[in-house]
Amino acid sequence: MVSIALTVVVVFFLYKALDTQKQSNAIITRRSLVISNKDALFKLFYADIYESNQTHVQTTFNKDFDIVYLATKNSLHQIPFAYVVYYVNPQDKTLVRLESAHPFKLPVDLEKIQYLFADTLIKNVKKFRLFTAMSKNSREPLPGETRKSKKEKTEQKYLLFFLSNQEKNIFEIFK
Repeated sequence: MVSIALTVVVVFFLYKALDTQKQSNAIITRRSLVISNKDALFKLFYADIYESNQTHVQTTFNKDFDIVYLATKNSLHQIPFAYVVYYVNPQDKTLVRLESAHPFKLPVDLEKIQYLFADTLIKNVKKFRLFTAMSKNSREPLPGETRKSKKEKTEQKYLLFFLSNQEKNIFEIFK
């Protein structure tokens, strides 16, 4: 009788431990999907900005959102040299990436809309800003090292900030 009671107690605790393990696995899986989405988003921003020849940031009437125009070699839709625009749709607050083989500005003409690829990246965006800075390479030459040219190479820095679902994301990109 005692052995049956002990077996029931052990089985009860094992089932409880198994249930707790399932709950923690579900939480970890959910969190890893969020992290992988954030990593994929950062890789996309990084590739677009790093491989761009032209970058133009336009502030909208709402100071929380920027429109970013890029001419880049990075493409999600196999375009050799893509023109990309990042903007936040004001109706549903989603960050949208538009890509085309031809340059375009927002609002898009109806004739050109059929040549655009649109990808929704993030929902519930409260803020989307891209800050740019140009700086000279401030590293001092090492002893015995000479500068290759009188004109110092400039480095472009970008700081991308967006706020979605009360989570702040800041990406720093050097080009």
